[in-house]
Parts: sequence; structure tokens; C-alpha cells
Amino acid sequence: MASIQFVFNYTPGKLEEFITKLQSVGAPDKITTDYPKSIGFGSSHARSFPAVLKYAGLLESSGQPTEAYKKGLRGGSAGRTLVGTAIAQAYKPLFDVYPDAHSHPEADLVTFVKSNSNLDDDKAGLVVRTFKALCKFGDFQNPGAADSIDEDGSKGEDVGDRGSQRRPRTSGNSGGAVVINVNIALSVDATSDPAVYDAFFAAMAKHLKGLIDGSA
Repeated sequence: MASIQFVFNYTPGKLEEFITKLQSVGAPDKITTDYPKSIGFGSSHARSFPAVLKYAGLLESSGQPTEAYKKGLRGGSAGRTLVGTAIAQAYKPLFDVYPDAHSHPEADLVTFVKSNSNLDDDKAGLVVRTFKALCKFGDFQNPGAADSIDEDGSKGEDVGDRGSQRRPRTSGNSGGAVVINVNIALSVDATSDPAVYDAFFAAMAKHLKGLIDGSA
């Protein structure tokens, strides 16, 4: 395998604190090498935090936050899958060998890094510790959950369970026929007049009967 360009930080513990802080402050338009100092991380090693976030897919090369940052890192528990997906893509060669890399023993990961780079033991160890610090903010157990993240970063409803979504199912007793289930949600303004509800349900029954017998 060709040499892999890994990223590491000399203070992975502080990197973890920095990312935690990012979850509680406003999302900047761009994160540069000077930004960590502005939120309390003045160490020279903190200047490389943005480079780590770029590598992990949380920042664009220009320093602008990606969707994984805005909807994932800042999306609470529902956004953790977006972060996990970004990290898994960034460290794809590692996950190809160890699908459980986020929870795999560090010794094996260090061996992998050394075997696929020119890094010595100390720096390979920092690569892994940096990786593990990032992984604390991602969910790697729930693939596909990122599809239900709303614009505000919250986890949305399963649209298949609401509205008029149609979900084809195969019945073992129908010779492979497709059954269409239609869920319809209707509402009527609150009223104390029972005649309004009677008329509402009568009209609904009429239209449903038409759907069933094909006359509608």
C-alpha cells in the first residue's frame, strides 16, 4: 500500500477540549490557525487544530465549516452520525482494515500507521490518539441515521411513517404481490358542534369507499 498522509496533534487531550468548546460557541464563518486562541486555546500546538478538523472533514480547505461541522458537530446526539461518517471517510484506509477502528485497540492502529507511513513510534502514537479524540464526537454504530438530520441539525421523523408515503411490502400469502399502504393525516378545526364531525367523517367514508371499489 502506498504511503498515507496522516495528521496528528501533539496535545490530543486539548484537541478534544477544543472540539467540545466548538459545540457551545457560535459557528464562525472560517476557522484559521488563530481562531483557537480567541476561544481560550493559546498554546502553539493549538494552531494545528484547524488542520486536524480539515483532515477529518469538519472544515473545508479554506477553513469554512462543512455540513458535518454545522449539522453534525453542532447537531447534538442526532448529528453524531454525520461526524462519524466524515471521520470514516477521512480515515478510510484504516477502517478498511479495522471496521471497528474507532473502538479498536490502539496498539494495532499504531502498527497500521507505521506500516503505511514514514512516522516513528511516537508520531504514529500521536496519529492514533488524535484519531481517537476525533472519534469521541462521532457515532459509528448507526449507519444511515444521517439521512434524517433536519436543516437545524436535529433528528427528523422517519418520513415513511407519516403523511401519504407509500411503502411497498411483499406478502408471503399473495404470491409476491405488492401491497400499497396509504397513510392519510387530516385535521378539522375544533368545534363543539357534533354535526361538523358527522359531516367530516361521512365525507371521508365516501371518498375512501371510492378508493377501495375504484369508482373514485
